[in-house]
Formats: sequence, C-alpha cells, structure tokens
Amino acid sequence: MSNYELLRKYYQLQQSIMFDRLIDLKFALMGYSLIDKSMYWNNALVNRVLTERELKEIEGNFRKLKRETIIYFERSVSNEKLQKILFRRGYRQAYEDSWQFWGGVTVDETHFKSIRKVKTKEDLGVFLKTFDACYQKDDPQNVYGELGDYLKAAEKSWHNHLASDLLEYFVVFKEKEPVAVSTLSSYDGLGYISNVGSLLSVRGKGYGKAATLYCVKTSLRRGNTVHCLATEAGSYPNAFYQRIGFDTGFSAIGLKSDG
Repeated sequence: MSNYELLRKYYQLQQSIMFDRLIDLKFALMGYSLIDKSMYWNNALVNRVLTERELKEIEGNFRKLKRETIIYFERSVSNEKLQKILFRRGYRQAYEDSWQFWGGVTVDETHFKSIRKVKTKEDLGVFLKTFDACYQKDDPQNVYGELGDYLKAAEKSWHNHLASDLLEYFVVFKEKEPVAVSTLSSYDGLGYISNVGSLLSVRGKGYGKAATLYCVKTSLRRGNTVHCLATEAGSYPNAFYQRIGFDTGFSAIGLKSDG
C-alpha cells in the first residue's frame, strides 16, 4: 500500500466520524465537516499536479461549503511541482502532519487494568469532560489548543457508531479519577489512533502512554495490520510517540489559499 493509498483509506475511515461528506472528484478527494470548520477537517487530498480547471473546481466547492480551501498531499519529490504551482497561486503551508506507525515492539501494559471503554452515555460524559480538560490553551505540550467545535463532533461521532467497533473511546483512571483519554478508529485493516491526552497533573506518569498503547493492543486484537497516528511535525507529541514505539513513515502537508 502506497502512502497515498493509505491517506485515501484514512479519509474513508473518517467518513461519518469527522467527515460528514466525502466528495470524490477523481483528481481529488474532498473531506467536509458540518460541525468543525477547522482546516484539519475540511480539505482536499490530491496526489498529482492539478490543472487550472481542477484547482478552480476544488476552490469553488469549498466556497459553496463556506470553507477555506486546503490542499493536502504527501510531501514527496513527486509532489514538488504541485507544491511550487500552489505557492505561485498564493497558497502557503498551514500545517504538516508526521504520519507515525507502530514499530512492532512489545506493548507495555502498565495501567491497562485501569482503562475502560466508553459504552454508555454516562461514560461518554466522563470521556468528553476529561478530553476537554486535557486540551487547554497555553499548554507547551499541546500544539492544538482548546478543542472547540471538535468536542461536539466527537460526541456526535460516538452516537453514530455506538453499535460498531469502528470507533472506540477509552478513559484511563488513576484510582477512581479519570486522567487520560484516547480513541481508536478501525477500517479495512487500518487502526488509527487519535484524541490522546492526559491531565497536566499526571503528565510524565505513564497515563498518556497507556492510553496510546491500549489502542495499539486493541487494534491488534481487531485484526488490523496497520496501526498509526498523525501529529504536527516537530511537536512534543511527535517526539513522545517516537519514544514509546512509533516510527515516522512520511509527512503530509496542508496548503491554504490566501485568496
């Protein structure tokens, strides 16, 4: 599976989770979120140089959806021409994802007995409250800031997939107090880990690590063959995941139109 094929599979995985719509233009796969207007959930995945007509069609679709235009693609030699053309058109880099993959080492199961899967509305309330508390502004280890509308989308997604194992939320407890969270999404052999966070009061004590590795263990149990996550390149989370067993596979960038 090529990196582009993995990214397409990731977009398909996110359909009805974070993407309310996928628009396949053949030359681009557009993801759109009704609730969360951020650039991370409203963008177009491409893998080659776009013609003027194709780029205008993407931009026109985003205007109709009342979203900024974000073009997302793998950072690679084959996409350098595409990047240069977009820069000349007034685009600029908005973010860079580092795609990291589980390296196959033995899973450390410390704190696993203190982890519970979200199964009820009451559990969901605990997850959302803890998740929100893990992501605060002015946190040097958090590059994303406060969750905002993403929290609403996370709540909606759980209700959409309550009866399946496509989307699973987990909460880590310290004694009786919830202190960390994580999410596993599974689709066609791909296990994608996200929403990992721990309270500032327990940082450095292994709870964020446990939340992540529990997703790896569950992904293995689900029969997935690829276990991955994406972080902002060069960020604290990026280095953290490398320390606990993930290897960097490739980078992908989001270019934003200033027009």
